[in-house]
Amino acid sequence: MKYKFLLLSLTVMFGLQFSFGQENTIFDFNADELIGTWRPTYDNRTAELTFERQVETERKYGLRIEILKSGEFRSRYSAPCGNDSMLRTHNYNGIWSLDEDEWILTTSEPINRNGTLFKIVELKSDKMVLAEIKIE
Repeated sequence: MKYKFLLLSLTVMFGLQFSFGQENTIFDFNADELIGTWRPTYDNRTAELTFERQVETERKYGLRIEILKSGEFRSRYSAPCGNDSMLRTHNYNGIWSLDEDEWILTTSEPINRNGTLFKIVELKSDKMVLAEIKIE
């Protein structure tokens, strides 16, 4: 009886530790969660880009990033006034790749005005945080 209780206690303890550990480590996200349309915001204090997944039924204007499963990358800008078709600098296509060992996202065109190399700091189904890696 004493050993059964000890065995049960250890099983519960290790099971809880294992399940909580999966939520907190960066290496547990699925790379397929990158695929989709994202709306970026830049934090000057942390120099991180935070993206929120665009809801399909939501119609918002501004910058959006599309990461496609085919390896294509699109940056698009739209404005409610309709004068966005002339802004070629905000409408371009490129390619992306992911180093899954280091969780580094590389794009052929910049996601923000400067960077093409980013460390994935956080990735959830509705949020992605990237830290730009400066190339010197």
